[in-house]
Amino acid sequence: MKRILLLFLITTSLFSQKQKLLDIQGHSFLLFEEDYDEYDSKGKTVTFYNGEDSNRTEALLSFVLNDVTGGCNDKSIEKGVYELSGSTIIFYTLWQRVGSIDDAPFGGRVKSYEISKNGEIKLLSSYLYIEEHTKESNSGSGMRFLFESPKREEDKSLFLTYISLIEKRYGGEFVFDKKSSKLIIAVREALKRQVKAVWKSR
Repeated sequence: MKRILLLFLITTSLFSQKQKLLDIQGHSFLLFEEDYDEYDSKGKTVTFYNGEDSNRTEALLSFVLNDVTGGCNDKSIEKGVYELSGSTIIFYTLWQRVGSIDDAPFGGRVKSYEISKNGEIKLLSSYLYIEEHTKESNSGSGMRFLFESPKREEDKSLFLTYISLIEKRYGGEFVFDKKSSKLIIAVREALKRQVKAVWKSR
């Protein structure tokens, strides 16, 4: 019985981890995908390592591919996909709410890195749009000025505080209006391309 249980644990571990080598600009990188199940969150991450770092001692980049947090009906969902274009790696992230949850983020982020000829990874840009909670759930938050113009100086200060907080928390430059709409569309399109690619590979 112990042998069967051990075999099951080993098999589960193998299925929850996936790795592959990529060659970019003449440098090899190890991409390691791993599932996690912590408290009320389940998901998968991908981590980039130097291709020669077989023991995965120093992560170069880490990115959430999917995360579901919450109960059966009320969930916060994060979906991510990465695309390679020449020497550029682009990470797309979409945050969504399911059910009546009101304190979860909605929005998207597009983050681009470039691999230099000497193998260094450089951040090119990171743009985001995040509504950290529902419009109705926290009227005292500066987030409400995403939907109405701040008129008083304290309103402007509250709005700038919200933007600064989001930029630090999610790592990017906040975009507005048409730029935010285009950003969300770009993220959704990237996720659609991933689904199509998965179906074609089957």
